[in-house]
Amino acid sequence: MKAALALVALIGCGAAPTPTSPPAPETSVVSALAAYRQSVLAMNVDASVALMEPDVAVSHGDQPGLVGRDKVEAMLRGFAGYKMQAYTLVAESTTVTGDAAQQHGHWTQDVTAPDGKQLHVSGVFDATWHHDADGTWRIAKMHTQN
Repeated sequence: MKAALALVALIGCGAAPTPTSPPAPETSVVSALAAYRQSVLAMNVDASVALMEPDVAVSHGDQPGLVGRDKVEAMLRGFAGYKMQAYTLVAESTTVTGDAAQQHGHWTQDVTAPDGKQLHVSGVFDATWHHDADGTWRIAKMHTQN
């Protein structure tokens, strides 16, 4: 009984809440990458391009890159008939210097093509992010390869 009363007394007194500090910049960039992954998994082109700088540069392997949200958006809309079954996008390293961040990691995608064919692709990525004036981390450059 005394122990229960002591516990109730301690709970009632409770420590003052500790102030929360903003997340470390690396955590914010990792969260932005998670939001980007979710937008791609949902095949939500509008959300994906909203997470990119207006002059974003996107490239894959040795293929010519695309520069600008409009070109990336057109490319993504070209995959409208595909169904993303699973998508992992994991940063193995995230480094923030001021308003810029660099990430390196790996990705996998399980996709159903319009003809029903199942595809599994994977590889690595390198991303450069910029922290905009509105507080949002946006992709400035993304390179992937298998």
